[in-house]
Amino acid sequence: MRTAPGVVLAPALAGTRRGDGSGSGGSVGTGEWGGRRRPQPQPQPRAREQAQAQTQDELRVSITETNAPLPAGEYLRVTTALENTGTDAIRTEASLLVGDDETRVSRRRLTIEAGRTRTIRQGFYTHPVPRNDEFTIRVAAGGQSSDRRVGVAAASSVPAARPTGELAVQPGAAVLFEAEAIDPNASQRTVWWVDGELIGGGVGGPWASTYYAERGAHYRWHEFESSGTHDVTAAVLPGTAPIAEPSRETYAARWRVDVTDGGAAPPTVEGVRPREQVVPISPATSTEFELLATDPDGSLDSVVWWLTQSDVILDVTELEGTRDTATISLSSGCHTCTVLPWVICTDGTVTALESRWELDARSGGDDGADGSGADGIAVSIQETNSPVDAGEFLAVTATARNGGSETRTTIVELVVGHDPTVVERRSVTLAGGERRELHLGYETYPTARNEQFPVRVVSDADAAETTVRVLA
Repeated sequence: MRTAPGVVLAPALAGTRRGDGSGSGGSVGTGEWGGRRRPQPQPQPRAREQAQAQTQDELRVSITETNAPLPAGEYLRVTTALENTGTDAIRTEASLLVGDDETRVSRRRLTIEAGRTRTIRQGFYTHPVPRNDEFTIRVAAGGQSSDRRVGVAAASSVPAARPTGELAVQPGAAVLFEAEAIDPNASQRTVWWVDGELIGGGVGGPWASTYYAERGAHYRWHEFESSGTHDVTAAVLPGTAPIAEPSRETYAARWRVDVTDGGAAPPTVEGVRPREQVVPISPATSTEFELLATDPDGSLDSVVWWLTQSDVILDVTELEGTRDTATISLSSGCHTCTVLPWVICTDGTVTALESRWELDARSGGDDGADGSGADGIAVSIQETNSPVDAGEFLAVTATARNGGSETRTTIVELVVGHDPTVVERRSVTLAGGERRELHLGYETYPTARNEQFPVRVVSDADAAETTVRVLA
């Protein structure tokens, strides 16, 4: 599953994977002992049962407070007191269980000193159900538990959401879901669910807040990998703090997505200009970026132009029909930032032109807009074949240009890694004004995990850098 940047998972659900809670005993060697086998210690289940029974007798568990009733979709907080009435410290695990099937949504390991009471706080985001509902919560620890019945009020429908209507997409297609602002002048939190599983929300990253400020909606980028019918739900919670007092009313947007071979395909991008991967920009001259988008279903909608690292939206270009062109002009930008267009269709399908244009925003002195200087041989990187599988050949296409009037010779090096290593070196001779395309590269090393690192093309007078990925 792939997601777009800028969204983080709800921290309240960290560590909720089910486990049996059992420990494993140590092993004992079986070497010879005085010509005989060493006697093995025998398990003592009775002693263990006695210890467990003692813990049950000495531990008291009581839910002391919740913030229910609350609107569906909001964060339910549960406060529990655990009292040790015995004479020895108790090490235990407190689990928060929800519903008739007692799904564990939170757990805490803690030690309670003899004669002391520990208070813990746990919680979870409730599902934004469309009708009033009640369910049981239970906190269990050391064989003891405390139950409470809680209620949630139905979530209203979001006034506006995109895409609209029935959705059918091909396996592997990405869809951009948008839950629009309830109040354009106020903040809101959005929690996202897919097939009943919470996948992110509450607090978004910088891209989420930027998109909300620019487009008036929170978004979720989701790639559907498997065929079948999937339910996507956005719970919209007016307010800012995820553990604050609950909102008076919550809202929900709901989509049903059929993933089938006959569904819509994501839009495609071609006619990309400039062709170079690293693009010099200068305040003296505007540089135009252009792409041609195609959607066979005729549902082209817009291009959102992101500038990575700065986390800003440069512009939004409206599209229509089956084929349309989008352009943007830049004369400034952060050095090494990437121009990243999202091509969006009205049916929600979306394509990102990732790692295509990296800005070279260095001040140029005598340099021209193409990065060629008059004092030596300038270099730039046009493209790479990143990402590549580990052990495969990483290809880098670069350009060397002699901006002067005399013939010059330089050594061009391909340098890779955070600990810079020269993997290729060649001599290049260029006549005055000559420009030459260079094909560089090396065989990547085997790795057990995905790697991301810089590659640089270096001459005696210039250097160009980009980032590549090697997949395990």
